[in-house]
Amino acid sequence: MDLSPYLEAVSGDLARSTALADEPTREVVRRLVPSIEPAVRLALVQALSDAAAAITAELDDAVVTLRMDGRDPALEVRQLPSPAEADDPERGVRGADDEEDDDDKGRGTARLTVRLPETLKRRAEARAEQAETSLNTWVVQTLRRATDSPVQGAAADLDAAIRSSATPTPRRVTGWA
Repeated sequence: MDLSPYLEAVSGDLARSTALADEPTREVVRRLVPSIEPAVRLALVQALSDAAAAITAELDDAVVTLRMDGRDPALEVRQLPSPAEADDPERGVRGADDEEDDDDKGRGTARLTVRLPETLKRRAEARAEQAETSLNTWVVQTLRRATDSPVQGAAADLDAAIRSSATPTPRRVTGWA
């Protein structure tokens, strides 16, 4: 969605509102307009994001998401699977956008910031696209599967790597997690 017409409308409205002002005032407005464009653009993107969330809350069978395509926002509508598809084990863990399992009911969600290597992020995005889910949903489902297994997630991978290594490997791991 090209925001230029909306930004130009704001610029034009500001110019018209100062048409009767003296020249120094008009000059100040002419100088201010380019500097407020990023703030207006951000406000418009936030409004679109809020609208997408509000529309999604009203829909039973679709999700509206906002993604950025360069500097331009793009709204996308994605149909959710029917209840029969949601319980299909071939589609993954429960529904495509099911964000709560039985143990999580009523506990809300937690926000988590993760710094991933760019190559890992691209691979995760590709997997999410193959599964026809958002990256967030794919990560939630993957973590749920990893933590539902008898041996817990990363610890299982580290233990297996240590056992299979021909040379002794220290059990200490450093870096960002």
